[in-house]
Amino acid sequence: PRSQLFATNSKGLIWASEDGSDGSFRNDEQKEFARIGKPEFDGKDLVETIEHIRPTSIIGAVGRDPGCFDKRVVKAMVEVNGATRPGVFALSNPMTQAEVASTDCWKWSAGQAIYGSGTGMPALQLGDKTFCPGQVNNVYIFPGMSMGAISCQASTIPER
Repeated sequence: PRSQLFATNSKGLIWASEDGSDGSFRNDEQKEFARIGKPEFDGKDLVETIEHIRPTSIIGAVGRDPGCFDKRVVKAMVEVNGATRPGVFALSNPMTQAEVASTDCWKWSAGQAIYGSGTGMPALQLGDKTFCPGQVNNVYIFPGMSMGAISCQASTIPER
């Protein structure tokens, strides 16, 4: 449900006044997803936002601020999720635009984060476990093809 979706922009957590005349939205599209009421915390600080809204997953997808899911952000996600593994999805590509590298995410979360990327990322050996990143954007960008491949249990998908 929309009540569980929180969106950010360069101004932080997107919010709007009850009448929609004020807020941190930049356009009508952002205004549609704005939280009603100005946050009582620093919505420009991603860690503070995580600590207050306690998300189970975070998704970066615009490539505007590479590395924005830094060590503090990943550790905050682990902390607010307790025994549940948080989802950290760095979907921007190419790799130089990613919000966090796979290896950093797993190191900083001690392997607790469920990581997905928008481009190929390296695997990581952490203790006796090997973590292999999933390139998850294609499942969302090409849902018809992905659903078909999954439904028919395809072992390969030809390029032609």
